[in-house]
Amino acid sequence: MSVSIIGKNCCACKTCEQVCAVRAIAFKKDEDGYEQVCVDSNICIACGLCEKVCPILTVRKPDKRGKPDLCGAAFAIDDDAKEKGSSGGLFSVFAQHVIEGGGVVYGAAFDKALQLKTARATTKDELLPLYKSKYLLCDTGNSFSQIKEDLKGGKTVLYCSTPCQTAGLQAYLGKAYDLLICVEFACHGVGSQQQFDQSIKYLEARKRIHISHFEFRHKMKHASSSHYFMYDGTKQGKPYRQEGLYLLVPYYNAYCKQWLSREICYRCPYATGERNADITIGDFHTIGKILPRIDRFKGVSMFLCNTSKGRVLFDAVKDRLTIYPMSWDVIKHENRFSGGGPAPKEREAFLRCVRNEGYDVAVKTMLNPLRDWKRLVYYNLPSFVRKKLTG
Repeated sequence: MSVSIIGKNCCACKTCEQVCAVRAIAFKKDEDGYEQVCVDSNICIACGLCEKVCPILTVRKPDKRGKPDLCGAAFAIDDDAKEKGSSGGLFSVFAQHVIEGGGVVYGAAFDKALQLKTARATTKDELLPLYKSKYLLCDTGNSFSQIKEDLKGGKTVLYCSTPCQTAGLQAYLGKAYDLLICVEFACHGVGSQQQFDQSIKYLEARKRIHISHFEFRHKMKHASSSHYFMYDGTKQGKPYRQEGLYLLVPYYNAYCKQWLSREICYRCPYATGERNADITIGDFHTIGKILPRIDRFKGVSMFLCNTSKGRVLFDAVKDRLTIYPMSWDVIKHENRFSGGGPAPKEREAFLRCVRNEGYDVAVKTMLNPLRDWKRLVYYNLPSFVRKKLTG
């Protein structure tokens, strides 16, 4: 048997492709742009290794079960570090510490063509593209073999990715490495590169611009939402920049409506309290209910130290963080550790419209910002009015 039995449950982490010794595995896009595994039966030797390392067919569970060693809310003391991150800047603090110690960091970064791929950083400047959330599938390429070579060469490696890709890396390596530190984020699903590309082309055509840089979770002054965008490019040969609410970018809008995630994301086996990574980080959108004096729009993260290795890293940088320890019950209740949920009924309608009518028509009929006029009004209200409305 081979990993081809997984069908549309595939998370496209590409662990199987990277581990296949005879190169019988490739990935092809389905009708909606989601990458799916494809096995060449003429080459496959039926060794079964691809099934063994697949994080969906063989769901990994941590050796140590129970509550995290330490958990709570935190953010970087340095405003620049916090500004560069999507939430509280924890990843930047962890990553800079590893770089300072001579280690290497792997994470998701857009290349010059705005294709999201796993990138390797050995300097603080090289870390910059790895910051900020990117709400689409990251192409792991051959990064797992690169990570293995770094570990065998005696380098400390910090790997930051989704829970499924983290599990894939761990399965690929086949054994624990003391020098490997895995940091996962509490993922809410990923869309496809093709869908993101369609959105960029849509914006470029409508505004007659070329977009060279895109940023999710752009931090704005006097923010009323956690989701702003910013993109840079050129218009008629001159520099051009646009920023605003997520509703104005079709991909970002559809993602926030939960229309774009891969099928397996809605029933993710890793959206539980049992975490494989050494540290789990994520947004803490409901921090205001617990600590009202904290402005979540300026950046605050949820964190879990799941292993002793994670706790060692966290303790090593604690003087760079403002930390609010909390009970596991509070963290579990306020974040995504409950296995996901069903896809909205509009998801299939949107994808079908894209397939049959084209992207422009789908955007016009289903993603027109004016359809969300109540949200637009709310986000533009003075902060004191919004606070009264939300209690």
